[in-house]
Amino acid sequence: MTRAYDSVAELSDRLAPHHLAAVDGVVARYAGDGAVVALLLVGSLAHGLGRPGSDVDVMLVATEEAFELRRSEGRLAFVIHDLAGWPGGYVDVKVTSRSMLERVAHHGSDPARYAFRDAVVLAASDPTIGALLERAARFPSERRAERQRRFLCQLLAWTWYLEQAEEHANAYLTTVATHKLVLFACRVVLNANEALFPYHKWLLRETERVPRQPERFADLIAELLAGPSVGAARRLKDGVLAFAGENEATLDWPNQFLVDSELNWLEQEAPVDDL
Repeated sequence: MTRAYDSVAELSDRLAPHHLAAVDGVVARYAGDGAVVALLLVGSLAHGLGRPGSDVDVMLVATEEAFELRRSEGRLAFVIHDLAGWPGGYVDVKVTSRSMLERVAHHGSDPARYAFRDAVVLAASDPTIGALLERAARFPSERRAERQRRFLCQLLAWTWYLEQAEEHANAYLTTVATHKLVLFACRVVLNANEALFPYHKWLLRETERVPRQPERFADLIAELLAGPSVGAARRLKDGVLAFAGENEATLDWPNQFLVDSELNWLEQEAPVDDL
């Protein structure tokens, strides 16, 4: 593989010295490995969300043969400690392949796409890897309208569930419904801005970054999280509906929720939550 940068100094505007040293150590260790076709810096450091104590996230793009062997042996993720010279530090490594990247580019989930957004190519023997990463991290604009409707239906469904939770004094359902309300409110906003859902850890932070938001959106979310109630849920729901330019009466959320959350096992294995 050929280094995509001449020295760690080229990354010094993005990474702290101890992170730079770990990155350089990873490149030195794998650059001559014939089973690896590219090394990528991903995760919080690549996204600009890192802190001094953050781990270093690296993606190894392996040959198809090496990837399949690792998958069969359950070795697609591992941790390196000896290259991390800061307290509690480590290098978190995941393994993928070019065919897996092609699948992400074709029909990957938002979190799968987000994983490659801002990725830094550290070394590569495949000169087309950068272009493939751009395709993998692309927002699926062609599905934006369909996604908005489905996310709004989830928002309405979980508002109803929170109403049920309050009626039956069900603390567990209150917690689940509150989190789902925040999730799908944010997903509507991210989708409207053609921004990828980063998964839960960075959801609120990524949502804060987008320019177009409902009025007082952060306050509405904070109110609901601080004291879940039907009133707070309805205020958030109404704000998101107004932002999306949608009318609750025209959204058939019971049937869409049935398809997306209750019959989602018909065409594929059910999510692990529902097994």
